[in-house]
This record gives sequence, C-alpha cells and structure tokens, in this order.
Amino acid sequence: MRKVIAITLCLFCLQAQAQTDPNRIYRKHFFWGIAFTGTYAKMKMNLDPVFWQRQDSIAGIFPGGQAGGGFGGTVAYRFGKHWELKTLTMLQLHQRDLKYQWRHTPGPDIKMETISFDLPLTLKYRSTMHENKRFYVLGGLRWSHDFQSNEDVVIGVNKPLVALKKNIFYYEYGAGWEFQLDFVDLSIELKMSNGINNGLANKVPNSYYSGSIQSIFPRLFSLSLMAQN
Repeated sequence: MRKVIAITLCLFCLQAQAQTDPNRIYRKHFFWGIAFTGTYAKMKMNLDPVFWQRQDSIAGIFPGGQAGGGFGGTVAYRFGKHWELKTLTMLQLHQRDLKYQWRHTPGPDIKMETISFDLPLTLKYRSTMHENKRFYVLGGLRWSHDFQSNEDVVIGVNKPLVALKKNIFYYEYGAGWEFQLDFVDLSIELKMSNGINNGLANKVPNSYYSGSIQSIFPRLFSLSLMAQN
C-alpha cells in the first residue's frame, strides 16, 4: 500500500509540474540574461552640395560596411501577458568604410573603427506560447557611446580622416523566436538600427574627405543569441 501511495504522489507531482511549467514565465515579472551578437555595420551618407561643384580629381565617395560582434547582458520587465520592457546592454566592435574614387590616381580608403557601449530600451510584444515556442516583435531607441571616436581630434585639410561623433542615437526594430527550456529561455533575434542624429564630426570645409560629405547616419544590422532566466 505504501508503494502505491508513493507512486501515486510521484505521478501527481509530475503532473502538477507539467501543468505549471508552461506558465512559469507568467509567474515572474523580472528577467535577466546574457547575449552574444553578430553585427554588420553600414551607413547612410549624403554628399555636400559643394562636392558637385568640385573641379579636382575626386570622382565619387561610396560607403561600405564590415562584420563585427559584441556581447552583454539583458534585463527585462514583463507587464500584462504579452508585453515586455527590455534593455540589452552591449559592448560592440565594428567598422565602417568610406571608399574614395579618383579620376587619375587611387586614393586611400578611410576606415572608421568603433568600440561602443550600447544601451537600448525596447518594447517587446510576444505571441502566446505554443509547444514551448513563441514569436515576438520589438521596437525602441538606442544610445551608443563610441570609445574610439575621433571627435576631439584636430583634422587637417589634407588628412585622410572622417570622424564620427561619440554619441549616436538610433531607432530600431526587429523580430525573434523564443524557445522555452526547463530553466532558461533561448531567443534568436534579428534587429535593424538606424541613426537619428547626424554622426559626422569635425567637418573640414576645404577637405577632400570630410568636406565632401554633408551627413552620415550610421546603421547596424544585428543577429543575437540570448539566454534568459
């Protein structure tokens, strides 16, 4: 009889656990986790009107991008059944390029390397959990501080250097898949961030390089893998 009671209690506990596990996420309001991100940094560039009036050998300027990456931590607050307010603090490394085309001689390509501390604040909407999986969308704002910015550097007229500002603000949006495991939730997230403020710093009007550019709006594509408790 004792064995039958013990087996019955075990089965009851397992059944109760199976019933409560799918609702584990709804019993909590605060979540934290870690994230690893792969990025591709680009930019939207506008040429200055003076560029079209030039009579020298410069023929064109073309923006380019490079792959990068980062890591950080995430903190989230759930309110309601489907909504979540989330921040993902990241340390990121990436690079953007400017390719200069000259009529007669090849010119130097300018590399703008970035080591940034990023602090986004996003609003996330999650679908209902189905077979331990759910889809979500998000959108928000991001503040990015570049530790390697050349904003304070004095740039000469002939110096091949284009500087980005230390602080860039972005709006961003994206989507992802969330998978619920026994102890953590794994997420795969694709996101796009577009610069809001003009990131061009220290423009030298008579320069071939910064003087030919009116504005630079950095862009960032990111694919993140996150684990959240």
